[in-house]
Amino acid sequence: MSGLCADVRRFRLLLRDVLTTGRTQLRHRDGLLLSVTDGTHTGWGEATPMPGWSPMSIDSVAVSLAAVSAAVSVIDDPADPRLDHVLDDLDRAPHARAALAGAIADLRARRVGSALSATLGPSPAARVRVNAMTSAENPDDVAAFCAAAVDSGFESVKIKVGLLDTASDLRRVAAARSAVGPDLELRIDANGSWDVETAIAVLGPMAELGVCFCEEPADGIASIAAVGSRSDIPVAVDESARCVDDIAEALGTGSIDVVIVKPQAIGGPDMAMRAVRLTTEFGATAVVTSMIDGAIGVAHALHVAAASGVNMAHGLATSSLLSADIGPAPEVSAGGITIGDEAGIGIVPYDTLPT
Repeated sequence: MSGLCADVRRFRLLLRDVLTTGRTQLRHRDGLLLSVTDGTHTGWGEATPMPGWSPMSIDSVAVSLAAVSAAVSVIDDPADPRLDHVLDDLDRAPHARAALAGAIADLRARRVGSALSATLGPSPAARVRVNAMTSAENPDDVAAFCAAAVDSGFESVKIKVGLLDTASDLRRVAAARSAVGPDLELRIDANGSWDVETAIAVLGPMAELGVCFCEEPADGIASIAAVGSRSDIPVAVDESARCVDDIAEALGTGSIDVVIVKPQAIGGPDMAMRAVRLTTEFGATAVVTSMIDGAIGVAHALHVAAASGVNMAHGLATSSLLSADIGPAPEVSAGGITIGDEAGIGIVPYDTLPT
């Protein structure tokens, strides 16, 4: 073989139900599957930008990945440092970079017969705890979901808030707490829906309900930090921090205690691990999540979570939201996902992708 061969395929994944966040309504996920092969082993990466959230459209990611195919074709060895230069050229295209960085990392791990997590950090976890998530609007439905999650072995549930009035959100979280008692970890995610004063007003009662932390209580790092400096519960930065420099800015405020790390959004497993290490250095907590990715994207995030050294539940139980997938998704059992003995990310996509 004269060089590495990259191939890009497009897919569309329908959601079982419409998912509403503070920024958009999701009915499906459009993505691109990237394979990079040396003729013997193949590594897999995924790019699934989210409309209304990601800085790139699916078409612009496709253009970037088409250029990648030509660039890697003149390189024979996945350890060749020229690949780092190809990745550098994608710094402004994080989803495309995530696909290439993921495929290369997977290929390298498969070549040496190692799980990807073992190449990302020392002593990776063999099992990763994950949280369940609900955006149900009716308090009774939220309570029923949380009770069922506990019965299934989950120790943490995230409730989407900020879509209704704050009184309704308080009733929903109160119903959840009443249904499951004091031990279940409850998180909330406002997706930047509140202003600073509204967030401060609602997080006080949320603290009395034992909420662990709130993701994106307001929009933007400065606003989240302003909330964090006065909040009765810790606050987390998510979509307001789109790169490692943004995460450094957020941590530098001294008022943000949790960083949500999305390998898809930040540029791949290597950049995600950089974000995890930075967060740890600041004494904050990194929680790794997917972006309702396909199976390949979730697998990459899983291995980052396993290598992170963070024992909190991570946001990786998202594959059940999809009515079809691009491969066998990591299996959630008793509130966690076990890392197998397979090399790389441990899965390969299906021959035929949903479109």
